[in-house]
Formats: sequence, structure tokens, C-alpha cells
Amino acid sequence: MNRLSYLRLFILACTFPAVIHAQTFAPKNDRETEEAAQLQAEIAATAAANTLSQQEIAEGWRLLFDGKSVPGWRGLKNREFLKAGWKIEHGALKLTKEINEMGEVTGGDLITAENWGDFEFAFQWKLGVSTNSGIMYFARGGIGGARVSGCEYQLIDDVHHPDGLKGGPIKRTGALYGVLPPDETKKVLNEPGKWNAGKIRVQGAHIEHWLNGVKILEYDLASRPLQEAIKKAVIKLPPGYGMYKFKTALVILDDGDEIALRGLKVRPLLPAGLAH
Repeated sequence: MNRLSYLRLFILACTFPAVIHAQTFAPKNDRETEEAAQLQAEIAATAAANTLSQQEIAEGWRLLFDGKSVPGWRGLKNREFLKAGWKIEHGALKLTKEINEMGEVTGGDLITAENWGDFEFAFQWKLGVSTNSGIMYFARGGIGGARVSGCEYQLIDDVHHPDGLKGGPIKRTGALYGVLPPDETKKVLNEPGKWNAGKIRVQGAHIEHWLNGVKILEYDLASRPLQEAIKKAVIKLPPGYGMYKFKTALVILDDGDEIALRGLKVRPLLPAGLAH
């Protein structure tokens, strides 16, 4: 074999591994490209959720989170909650679970700076696998280390979390936690890692829970059906639960799991007798 032939073999030997390497990792690059595109699409959707349309402005909606700051919320136990587990990432308000130096779980419940009587509160959320959380209204307590209590719109991974699996519909997403179940025939819940949209509507003594554009639960304060359900409740309820109405803050519960939120907005409603 002449010198030219040896040279050609040497060049081939050097380039062949590079060709194999490129072929081996090309699918990974394609996947990363797809994931980047999905992330950009989610960021755009989150920005849209954190923006009011002209119609929403006309209807009286107001943002409680704009994707950049949280003037509408404060920590129940830690006013600097963005330094204690909560963070703003890609326009979403996220709770990631970490352990601090004392071995305590970071985060904490969040509460609105304002109270409302008759109102609609709209919110979007995305859960981690086996996450449990909730939105509380007619909330009381939270002083001196005690946990806040009240009526809770349950947010949970219905499929994987033990509370939802063992507790049944009364402890699953959209329920008045521990008291009334959502209408399972109307309920469409996206899986963990996907966004869902909820709404709590309070007008007069009438309360509604909505999930992804569908009303899945309604009840009236102090009504006989509610009182019967309270008697059968499998959780401990505070005195006077569900019996009377008062101006309320809204509370995002930290039950020790990961959750992301966006599109947090509220609008006041006219009292039931004055509404058209």
C-alpha cells in the first residue's frame, strides 16, 4: 500500500467516530429543540394569562399577579415569601420544595392583601405528581402559629395522592374539601404537569366552584343540604363553618408540595339582590 492509501485510511479512521457521534446524539438535539419550543409556547400562554383583555377590564377584573411582582399577596408567616421557597419563574408563581438549615419545609401559605364580600376569583394552576394544595375562602385564624381554616376549593393530584385516592370525591379537585364533592360527570381535569383553570364565585349566600369552564359544585351557606353535609364531614371543621358570610381574604395553601400558578385575578360582584 502506498503512502497516499495510508493517508486516506488515516483520514477515514479519524472522521468515522465523529459521524457515529453525530448520528447517536441527533435525536437528543431534536428533543431539546422540541422542549425549547414547548417552553416558549408555555411562556407565551402564561404571559397571556397574566394580562387582562379589554373586555375583562370593562367587567371589573383586576390582576393579583402580573408575572413579575406579587403586590396582591403576602406570606401568612413570612412576608418575604419570595425568599422562602416561593419564586417567580417564566411568569408563573411557583412553590418548589426545599429543606432549609433547620430541617423545616420552606414556602408557607399566601394570603391576599384585600378582602371581598361578593366576588369572582379566577386562577390557573399546574401541579407536580402527587401534589396537594387548595384555595381557601371565608378564611379565619392563622394567628399565633395556628393554621388558617375555612372553606377550601381542593387542588390535588386525584390519581396519585393518597388523600384523593382514599378520601374519594369529597377530597378531590374541585370539592368543598371534606364536605361536598364536585359533580364527577361534568369534571374534566388535566393531569399533573398540565395547566387547569378554576374559579370561585361568591354572590349572596350562593357559592360556586368552576373547573376548566364548567360549574362542578354549588351550594348555599346555612342551607339544610350544607348543614347535613357538615354533620357527615370526616374532617374537623371550625365552629360556625358554612353558616354565615363575611368579607374574606383568599389563601393559597402550602401543603408541602410543588405547585405553579398564573392568571390570578378577581372582580367584585354586586350583591345578589342588585345583580341583573
